[in-house]
Amino acid sequence: MAASLAMALVSGGVATADDTTAIPATLHDVIAAAWTNDPAQNDLATQEAGAKKRQRAAKSWFAGGPSVDAQYYDDRPSGRNYAYRTTQVGLSVPLWLPGQGTATEHVAEADAQAAVVQKDVAHMAVAIRATDAIGAVLLAERRRSAMDSTLAALRRMARAVRASSHAGESTSAEQQAVDARIALSESDRNAIDEEVEAAQANLDILTGHPTKAGLSEIDTHWPLFLRATARPWSEANDPRVRAAHQSVTVATEQDHLAAHSYMPNPEIGVGVINQGQYGSPWDTQVGVSLRMPIPSDVTSVPVRTAAQSALSTAIRQEIATQRTVRAEMARVQAHLKNTSASIVSTAQAAHEMLARADAMERSWRSGETSLIEALRARMDAYNALLTFSQAEIDHRIAIVRTVIALGYIP
Repeated sequence: MAASLAMALVSGGVATADDTTAIPATLHDVIAAAWTNDPAQNDLATQEAGAKKRQRAAKSWFAGGPSVDAQYYDDRPSGRNYAYRTTQVGLSVPLWLPGQGTATEHVAEADAQAAVVQKDVAHMAVAIRATDAIGAVLLAERRRSAMDSTLAALRRMARAVRASSHAGESTSAEQQAVDARIALSESDRNAIDEEVEAAQANLDILTGHPTKAGLSEIDTHWPLFLRATARPWSEANDPRVRAAHQSVTVATEQDHLAAHSYMPNPEIGVGVINQGQYGSPWDTQVGVSLRMPIPSDVTSVPVRTAAQSALSTAIRQEIATQRTVRAEMARVQAHLKNTSASIVSTAQAAHEMLARADAMERSWRSGETSLIEALRARMDAYNALLTFSQAEIDHRIAIVRTVIALGYIP
């Protein structure tokens, strides 16, 4: 019913945004272009690559790079030259604590997976922004089309008033009333032009190139909508919930790492000492060094408590995200149901208001109705058209938002 009423409104002189000679890009094309142009994609790819590099680095035999320790002692600067010379050079490397290397590798692996899940979240956000941007463009264009149709009717009435005025059948007050109404409508038309340009610019910036918006393929028989609604919804499939759960996994692995990092890493190395004393022959010694810090709560407790606090925060955020997603799904389904019902009523109202405006204009021409009433009826029809356009576009966007909420990117 809504489709037939919409076609009747179009045939009545109000063109929709899809009725143009240019072929609009599909929603899939717009979302794909916006995702390709989104800077977050490169950022998340860099984060993923960095996490994978850290994962490979954690497989090293040692907990860090080697360090060199060099010392030289000479008694000549003191003014007593007894030929006392000592040169000492050492090379040491830090060792992993038990389980620390594996825990570090698991943290990097969890970070890499978190970057992958965050990509899905960013993709979902881009799809929503692209859909809303298309809706804004279409609604602005619908407003412009409705205003153009209304202005055409007002100018037709103005010509009739001028002709009647020349014949002495109408007053100057009527001429002023219709001219004032046209002036106000033309001012609104200029504001609508600005709105169309701003909405189109926002969409073009989002996609990275000039884009013709269109949602003509979106309805309740849309294949992706039918496929998405055919399976039960689970909040676990939502990218935001998966990202929040992965954040818990990362925090858990970081807590495990903190538990295995209970003290500074010990160091083992080799050293060479070359020395001579009081004319004795130079002597060279080679040895092994071991540096073993003693565990202390002063250093280990803050690290562990910070990791546990981060884990607790991640768990809290996961629960909050689950609740938010459940509430959003309820709102999306309610909005879809509401727009599905309102599109029928608003289409019927717009159709009736247009017919009433035409009837009032004919009645005014025959002298049965005042000009003010005819003008008011025409503007009421314009407002009814806007309400219908808002309802129709909201309904299509609600379908897309439902698909996205169900875990599908158009």
